[in-house]
Amino acid sequence: MLKNLRIGTKLILAFSFVAILTVLVSSLLSYITARRALEHESFSRLTAVREMKANQIEDYFQQIERQILTFSEDRMIVQAMKAFKVAFSAVDRELEFPPAELEGIARTVESYYEQEFLPRLRRNSADEVTIDYRPPLGSKTKLQYYYLAANPNEVGSKHLLDNAGDGSRYSRVHELYHPIIRSYLEKFGYYDIFLVDHETGDILYTVFKEVDFATSLLTGPYRGTNFASAFRAARGATDKDYVRLVDFAPYAPSYNAPAAFIASPIFDGEEQVGVMVFQMPIDRINDIMTSRQEWSKVGLGQSGETYIVGEDYLLRNQSRFLIEDSTNYFRAIRDAGLPPDTIDRIRNLGSAVGLQRVRTEGTEAALLGETGTRIFPDYRNVPVLSSFKPLAIRDVNWVIMSEIDVAEAFAFVRSLGRTILITSVILLALVAAIAVFFSRSITSPLASLTAHATELAKGNMEVDIDLARRDEIGTLASSFEVMRQSVKQLLAEQEENNRTLEARVAERTETITAQTEAIMQMATPITQIWGGVLLLPVVGMIDTGRAQDIMDAVLDKVLETRAPLCILDISGVAVVDTAVANHLIKITKAAHLMGCETIISGMSPAITQTVIDLGIDVEEIKTAAAMGDALAVAFKTLGMEIRDAV
Repeated sequence: MLKNLRIGTKLILAFSFVAILTVLVSSLLSYITARRALEHESFSRLTAVREMKANQIEDYFQQIERQILTFSEDRMIVQAMKAFKVAFSAVDRELEFPPAELEGIARTVESYYEQEFLPRLRRNSADEVTIDYRPPLGSKTKLQYYYLAANPNEVGSKHLLDNAGDGSRYSRVHELYHPIIRSYLEKFGYYDIFLVDHETGDILYTVFKEVDFATSLLTGPYRGTNFASAFRAARGATDKDYVRLVDFAPYAPSYNAPAAFIASPIFDGEEQVGVMVFQMPIDRINDIMTSRQEWSKVGLGQSGETYIVGEDYLLRNQSRFLIEDSTNYFRAIRDAGLPPDTIDRIRNLGSAVGLQRVRTEGTEAALLGETGTRIFPDYRNVPVLSSFKPLAIRDVNWVIMSEIDVAEAFAFVRSLGRTILITSVILLALVAAIAVFFSRSITSPLASLTAHATELAKGNMEVDIDLARRDEIGTLASSFEVMRQSVKQLLAEQEENNRTLEARVAERTETITAQTEAIMQMATPITQIWGGVLLLPVVGMIDTGRAQDIMDAVLDKVLETRAPLCILDISGVAVVDTAVANHLIKITKAAHLMGCETIISGMSPAITQTVIDLGIDVEEIKTAAAMGDALAVAFKTLGMEIRDAV
């Protein structure tokens, strides 16, 4: 197929193929190299952020452990624990009410549950809420009445009340220690701080006074919570430095918001007097993991985030996408298949902690103890670059994930790809133009030489060949010019030779013509031997052409002489066949039409026998055996007589 293409087309195709191959290979290598470099850089940045956040969160939990150990050993806390135990047990004695009034207090507490607590709890619960709690007639109901139901502060601000004004010892102890513990909580950002009687499980004190206040973690409605689990572990500890952390789980008194607890026993000397429990600060963990919602400042761009996942594959800190773009976040998790009731709870709480399921390739690997980097779809089903590792935090199996969307991470590569594509197209167009230019620079002279060769082939030796080039085409043109001059010289010599030859041929032709005419005259020597008598001796073969010549000669001579008789002597004809006989008959008939009688003489016996054998009609032909006999017949016809001389 290629051999049938023009040289110009082949040159353009060759240039284009080399250019396309070069551009494609170089562009592909550049793209792959850039992508790999950017991927490595992105993973390095994510790993750096991951390590930084892992160190921060691990240090923070170690700090919390040190804080709860230090706080539980503080003499003020020890004294507060002992004072609250005494005061709590004295509430019934100090706050005596008539049965009717006590029933009113109980109804007020129940009303608080029905109107304030349960509606909020139901909004954050997947199932119907049935609280196993009926305020008993006793100290627990009275304390919940004064510090929750009758507390003049709104929900979320109950901790602002220092003294309920009931005149009880409990309120005096509360007024003494509550401001100090509240200040500690506010400084370190805890959600709540609890003092729990290690013997009864009663929550003697809590900063924020939620509905778990004054209930028992051993027999009360929250005995099955993770709070109770942390308490029981610390309650049974014999080591003063024992710390127990329990993972996040929905906690009803906090309206089913996920809560984690860390507990440590309180000792007075060698005697355990209670248990201190911190409810973990979600906000502080979020601040660490979200860099106070300034992700871009730590190199996470517009879509990067760092988050913690527990062994239940649920988030342990807030999702960036819920914070920044909740509309698209809810759309993404709905499309990813998160159950509608879970989405509603996230929407109601305004938090994905403990609710957003993150079971990805990275979390599964990290929970198995692997540290690494990979690309896979995240919990929104969006491809991300992820750097992950397990966290070293006491009592929990958590992993940290540092991720950024592939689309953002490789945005530069896509831009580079577009740039490479545009550049490649421009280069290919430029190469094509150069290819066409060089092709024409080669094919145009060749085409000109081809045209000149065609003219030379047609015999035009005056073509003007361009000899200005000094390259191979110029050499070829010079060779063409040498050939043209040689051919021109040869043609000139040939023309001269032709002229000489033509002259010789003309001369020879004239000679041959003269000879032919002489021969023709000799072949038909008709003469007038007597006035009115013509003689034509025929010698040799008679064919159609010669017969025509004989007829023409006879007729011309008859016309010229007006002779009435013509002797046609065939004694010199060796063979007479049908054709010869027919020719002779035609001659005699033609002469007869012009008024001349023909006498055929020389009829040898052989010829006579041949004529008879051929069946030729000779009745109209006058014959004579010999020329003398023919002359005698002729003279006799003319009325003359031949006599012998005396």
